Amino acid sequence: MRKTIILPTPQLSYYKEVNVDLDMKGDHYIELAESKGRIPEEVALSITRSLMEEDANKLTLTDLKYIFTLIKINSLENNYTANVTCTLLKKDKKICGHVNKFDIRLSDSDLNATPADYKVPEIDFIIGETEKTYKILPPFCNIEIGLYDYFITEKNVSIDQIINDTKTATEFALMRAVCHLVDKEGNRVIDDFSKFETALDMIKLNKFSRVTDLLAKVKEVDSFGVQSKQYTIKCEECGGTLNFRLPFLHGLTS
Repeated sequence: MRKTIILPTPQLSYYKEVNVDLDMKGDHYIELAESKGRIPEEVALSITRSLMEEDANKLTLTDLKYIFTLIKINSLENNYTANVTCTLLKKDKKICGHVNKFDIRLSDSDLNATPADYKVPEIDFIIGETEKTYKILPPFCNIEIGLYDYFITEKNVSIDQIINDTKTATEFALMRAVCHLVDKEGNRVIDDFSKFETALDMIKLNKFSRVTDLLAKVKEVDSFGVQSKQYTIKCEECGGTLNFRLPFLHGLTS
């Protein structure tokens, strides 16, 4: 089923609408079944690229999440059962391990569209020896995926460390923030993977207040689009409370 999809964050996106075939095929199932160890967003981009008329590399990660959610709903139906393994400790200090079945609706993901009058935030920032005004726009998703891959391959860290290790998470957040800088002529400060190495040097040239302002504005633009819904469920076995956030590829091969 080919459909024209209007993107929910047009001020932050390269495209305003895209044409997508929402029906995943058998070769996509094979790709998903063989996707263990790959970055989930990379797998989603690969599938979406084969279903889109436009260049999927020019989607932002926000765009990709929205389109891929619609593909999942169309290919899986909206309702399905998630298996959530309890990782809590029981009274005997052993991990519970009970697999809880939890009914969800894929369309329950929260969608925060940009208002019609939304203005893209800007910031004055020093790059090299020059201070210029930059727009804060989400990078293309292949750059986002490339940054994850850079940390995994060049810095030899896991995705878990990127999320939970303070030093790694801080470096990642700062480098990702620089990827959001676009000058008024439309030139992106980070437009290919080779420039990741210089991102922290760019940060060091700017005042503390300017860096915190950049991070705050990145957080603002990240708040739009599809937001991963947080579910709270009670374990049927031990009675403990579990927080469950729907993973990007969850359910597609089950």
